[in-house]
Amino acid sequence: MELTVLGNNGTCPIKDGACASYLLEVGTRKILIDVGNGSVAKLQHICDLSEIDTIIVSHLHFDHIADLFPFKYALETRKYLGENIRKINLYIPVVPDWIEKEISTNDIFSITYINDGFTCSTEQLQLTFKRVVHMGDSFAIRIENEGKTFVYSGDSGQCTQLQEIAKKSDVFLCESTMLDDDANGISHHLSAKQAAQIAQEAGVGKLLLTHFSQPYDAQKYEQKAKLFFNNVESTVILKKYQI
Repeated sequence: MELTVLGNNGTCPIKDGACASYLLEVGTRKILIDVGNGSVAKLQHICDLSEIDTIIVSHLHFDHIADLFPFKYALETRKYLGENIRKINLYIPVVPDWIEKEISTNDIFSITYINDGFTCSTEQLQLTFKRVVHMGDSFAIRIENEGKTFVYSGDSGQCTQLQEIAKKSDVFLCESTMLDDDANGISHHLSAKQAAQIAQEAGVGKLLLTHFSQPYDAQKYEQKAKLFFNNVESTVILKKYQI
């Protein structure tokens, strides 16, 4: 498995940045995990939009879902103009009516609504979703393939659920929104220190930090995390990571 980071900014993309989005390639399969604002432009440096066969959305905050809509608009326009566009598997939490109306038309997506503990197998991949502590339904995602395991935290505060789903994973991609060790009293996001502590307790192989509230200081997040977990790296947009 190979992971390309398309966006790692928290809340709002900085100049030339993008919010949460990650491309996981498994053989010929291309799986898009979250579609934050600015990420679809980054994705097109890697592949054509029509090459994506699966999209997974961890939760419905706009910095994780905003570009899902222009992604769909682009493909349905191409379909209208006569191109053969295959349906994309979309795994997403239960959505309000207005989002359902947007994503369910024109046969672009084959939609599966996820919930806590949902699992499925698709073409040798095992997907597991676990609800974590955040504002609204937010799910951490575990993806297993041929003895390798990748886990993505989504957005989460400190909780046992996150440690459980990350256990013994080869690569743990974890939000570290706050640079300060105490996370300024915020309980629905993690600091770099907290992400590192979870990685240590879960026995993961490598920790990748993402969802920075201060993206220009990404290396400072890594420095803080390394005080508690050695094999850690702050993600870089358009950089590839082997799993």
